[in-house]
Amino acid sequence: MKRLLLGTLFFGLGSLSTQAQNILITDADYDQANPIDCNVFNDGTIQNFFDSGNTGADYGPNENDTLVICPDPGTGSKVSIAFATNAGYTWNVDATDTVYVYDGPSTAAPLLGAINSATHPTGATFQASFANNPSGCLTVVFVSDGMTEASGWDGNVTCGNPPQPFEAHMVAYINGDIAGGNDMIPVDTGYVDVCPGDSVMFIAAPLFPYDTSITGTGYDQINNHDVEWSFSDGTTAIGDTAWFVPGAQQGYLVTLAVSDHFPQTEYLIAKVRVSTTPDFSTCMPLEDTVCLNASTQLIGGITATDTAGVDPTQSSIIIGGTFAGLTYLPDGSGQNYSTDVNISGFPAGLTIANASDIKNLCITIEHSYLGDLEMTLTCPNGTTTNIFNSFTGNGLMPGGFGGGSTFLGQAYDANIGNPGVGWEYCFYDGAPNPAWVNGYTTVPVTTPSNGQSVQAGDYEPEQTFADLVGCPINGLWTITVRDNLGQDDGYIFEWGICFDPALNPNTETYAPQIVSEAWLPNSDLSGGLDTALVATPSTLGDNFYTFTVTDNFGCTYDTTINVYAIPGASIMDDTIACDMTHQMVNTVSAEGGIWTQLSGPGISAYSSNATDDNPMVTVSENGLYLYGYIGNQCGDTSMVSILYYNDPGAVILDTLICDGDTYVMDVEQSTPSTYQWFFDGSPLVGATGPSYGATAAGDYMVVVQNVCNATQDNAIVTTDPCIINIPNVFTPNSDGINDFFVVDGLDIYKDTYLRIYNRWGQLVYEKQDYQNDWDGTNMNGSKVADGTYFYILDATRPFTNELQNYQGTVNIFENN
Repeated sequence: MKRLLLGTLFFGLGSLSTQAQNILITDADYDQANPIDCNVFNDGTIQNFFDSGNTGADYGPNENDTLVICPDPGTGSKVSIAFATNAGYTWNVDATDTVYVYDGPSTAAPLLGAINSATHPTGATFQASFANNPSGCLTVVFVSDGMTEASGWDGNVTCGNPPQPFEAHMVAYINGDIAGGNDMIPVDTGYVDVCPGDSVMFIAAPLFPYDTSITGTGYDQINNHDVEWSFSDGTTAIGDTAWFVPGAQQGYLVTLAVSDHFPQTEYLIAKVRVSTTPDFSTCMPLEDTVCLNASTQLIGGITATDTAGVDPTQSSIIIGGTFAGLTYLPDGSGQNYSTDVNISGFPAGLTIANASDIKNLCITIEHSYLGDLEMTLTCPNGTTTNIFNSFTGNGLMPGGFGGGSTFLGQAYDANIGNPGVGWEYCFYDGAPNPAWVNGYTTVPVTTPSNGQSVQAGDYEPEQTFADLVGCPINGLWTITVRDNLGQDDGYIFEWGICFDPALNPNTETYAPQIVSEAWLPNSDLSGGLDTALVATPSTLGDNFYTFTVTDNFGCTYDTTINVYAIPGASIMDDTIACDMTHQMVNTVSAEGGIWTQLSGPGISAYSSNATDDNPMVTVSENGLYLYGYIGNQCGDTSMVSILYYNDPGAVILDTLICDGDTYVMDVEQSTPSTYQWFFDGSPLVGATGPSYGATAAGDYMVVVQNVCNATQDNAIVTTDPCIINIPNVFTPNSDGINDFFVVDGLDIYKDTYLRIYNRWGQLVYEKQDYQNDWDGTNMNGSKVADGTYFYILDATRPFTNELQNYQGTVNIFENN
């Protein structure tokens, strides 16, 4: 029913305020020149905003009223408006009439909503935004036609200082070198890679774009926020700057928490990785003893066996994710409010196997009326499970246990927009307390409002987490909360989901990559300063060579190896051979020696005796062979590599392509080769590479030749226009003419998928691998009515496997 609207006078010391506590849609604007006092409009439990009707009367026909409501920036930054159906509220706007709410001081501002009792049966809540609305005003337009009037609304207007969004940022400087720039890659949540002995200076750099010093309203965040640091070695710090000195060659988590006084907290998690000493065990000479002035190969190699895990801060750390921050749950709109946390770092493809894989879902929340709340958890593949459902009406989920006026946490029950004190509630299978649908314990609270609140603790979810079996762990996890009734609100301060550590006990491993490596200059070395080169010791006895590496963390390590020189034989250089035979040449050894095969894919046979200086060698199969010649004088082994070439191979395949497509034929060889491509028997000018892209139909041939032999192959390429023609009418009257929905050209396409919708958007027919066989029946086998239908056809183009989508309408006649 309607209320009698009375203005209220407020008296102060020698001053008089005449601003009414009740607002009519027909009032003069409360614009920025005449704003409302947020010290007056600060009670979210009363009805103070009404339509044009008097007590007991409906609003009138053909109304078109516009009202601007702005906050006094000295008392509040944002206006909120609530329309609801419970607790004394009235919401009865006919479906032919509409309330429009705009996010700003005029109708030129963005539209937040157009509502009536048909579109929003339980009402809606609107708050001036931060991103688009520095004024904090809302503009309300009410339009009624001359058909049907109703009793209108008894709503609520409040204003105040809601939580101001801000951004947490941090930078890192190795050894405090600010001039060198931020060493965290990527910014804010990336890695700081350091060498042993380095320290890191972390600096918090939050941004407060809506601070009172910038906007002239709201509250002070720049001078009134807290910064806390925690490191996975157990150390903590407070303040904008924190120094961290890693104690070991391993990884560390760095957690930054920035909180304003609201309180709302933004988290960032970064990682410090300390370079690990590489394993030089593969850095060695092929022979550690050689004849003087004889050569040996020095090999500088690194094996990445020294990996280090990133230690979690504590056992309940969210592996690979972050806590979701502050989320406001507005009053009674019946809308869904969601907040996400992104999980990463688990092995690819790992899924939930049983309910115990989810250790817990914990949420810090306050709300002043449990009876209208619902909450669900959705995993990355879209599967949803019910955490609790207290709303007995038609909400997000059916049913509801009816929690009534019970609080969650220490709720603020007398206002809209101000946070109370959040309590932590954790949900998991096997928790010591039952799901709330089966009862719960309440405790009295007195601040900031009097009430009974569900005791903080651990509870079973209403539906088991076993419903999430098969969900991928990596990805976006979402909690969704719906507030269905008016005169209450709340906040989610933070939430997180923790998984069984046994699923990924190390969380993350890393191994620094070697980015440069070289032998230090030495006159004995040849072949450049690459990782593998030749050493020819020039001094009898010990000859020392130093190998140095630098990793991608910028850290340098080295090792020294020794080649001992004794007074010896020389053999031929590495070479290439064909036909699986080769004549050894240029062997010089004062006292002779013996040949031996050191490695290779087959077996070598010598034409005479392996003790001949230059035998003929025949191998059982082609490939790379390493031979050694052991000189009798030094006992050292001189080595030569001989690559026995395979004959070239070339295989190209017949294929069908669509007009405009390119069929790339590739016959690249592992050995140096020449190529020539032909089309219909004629050489293609300039086509001398290992691959060629065919676009026209015809006979293609390629000739491949290396130092040993030549080969060729050909392929027949055919083309097709690949054009799909879709009819716009067919008559499935069983007369043998045009009885099916036939798509011309579909036969060369694959993975076809047809969906048919009626004019109301309802799916009446669908089929995977559509074969031009729809005869106008629906999925139940019944004939559909004559008329116009919308089709969506997906088809995969041949050869390119490109998914193409076709949409349009088709008319059905004579479907009988």
